[in-house]
Amino acid sequence: MGPQIFTLSTLKQYAIMGGAGLLFAISAIVFMFQQMWGQAGIALILLPTIFVPLLLEKWLQFRMPVSLQVQYALLLVLGPYVGGTLGLYIAWPPWDTVVHFYSGIPISFAIIRALGLVQQKYRIAVPVWFEIFVLIAAKTFIAFIWEIGEFSFDLLFDANTQDDNFDTMTDMIAGITPSLFIASALVMHRRNGRFKYFNSLLTHWRAI
Repeated sequence: MGPQIFTLSTLKQYAIMGGAGLLFAISAIVFMFQQMWGQAGIALILLPTIFVPLLLEKWLQFRMPVSLQVQYALLLVLGPYVGGTLGLYIAWPPWDTVVHFYSGIPISFAIIRALGLVQQKYRIAVPVWFEIFVLIAAKTFIAFIWEIGEFSFDLLFDANTQDDNFDTMTDMIAGITPSLFIASALVMHRRNGRFKYFNSLLTHWRAI
């Protein structure tokens, strides 16, 4: 018999993403009443993104830690919602760099979570230097792909999400910097057990 879907545990597990979805839905309705179609469009586009953790869980058959869901929800709210929908990117341009910097935190932890799942599923153990290499390489690749996306968006829609090369490199450096600190923390965790949070990402695997 399959697991029950609507349980108290399940509701708690997805409460954060549900709250974010409610915020986006209400905002979309309010903006539509105000005939602010651009802002309403961004809020509507954000709605499907709240299902990413659930889809990943079903695809990979694992339980995503609530802490990662909180970090992901915060990224959606700080970036496209506060920055795009509420206009903070325009009102205060440095906010874009702040969001890129923060994005390095949840993405890095998600990469580490993926490393832990792979090692446990296939019963392998890789040296810490390889974990660091994968973490930095994957985060750098994600930052690179994001900037390609912004470049393509600007070409297609005559926008200016990328002001110049300085803006592009600043965003990439800001996004990669947290990965360097998290990589250092991971090394210390592997060597002497510091930063216990890594335990929930690397060793506590729970299938669904």
